[in-house]
Amino acid sequence: MKKFSIKTPADAVHALEKAEQFVAVVLFNIILFSLFWQAFTRKIGSPASWTDETSRLLFVWMGVLGCHLAQRENIHVRIDAILLSLPKKVQLVIEVAINVVMIGLLSWIFYHTFSIVARKSYMPLVTLGISESWLYGAMFLWTALTVFEMIAQIINVVKNGEVVRAWVIEDVKNDFYDIKEEP
Repeated sequence: MKKFSIKTPADAVHALEKAEQFVAVVLFNIILFSLFWQAFTRKIGSPASWTDETSRLLFVWMGVLGCHLAQRENIHVRIDAILLSLPKKVQLVIEVAINVVMIGLLSWIFYHTFSIVARKSYMPLVTLGISESWLYGAMFLWTALTVFEMIAQIINVVKNGEVVRAWVIEDVKNDFYDIKEEP
């Protein structure tokens, strides 16, 4: 078994990415099983009541991971025709300004999530018997992960003049869509 240790920021980012991938796969499989079970139990005439809320709750948490991935890869939907027509340095300044504003907005959301989660803690998800705050608590993770990525992108713009960062050489060599190993 390979021993894993975190020695650099790149190692921490890779550990976070691996953990996110694992959690996403587990959540997806639970959702898939839940929906399959819901269809199966309806077919046999005794529908399971817990499957709908379980799927909804886990789908929200998967959405959080998806938002984080979109921020990491800088692939959120946006209209950037004017931005792309500007010189590279101006583009980078605008990207940093947008990230700073978004960090402020996400920090505001994070702060106000406390009151939302507190209000929802007394309302149970009927079939699961857990607090509705578990549904809204996903905002904590979403804002924290997204702010982390935006700060990393700002640092990358300042250091490397790029928005999307490549933390280690393997990230540059093994592109997500085109994996090529050199002999």
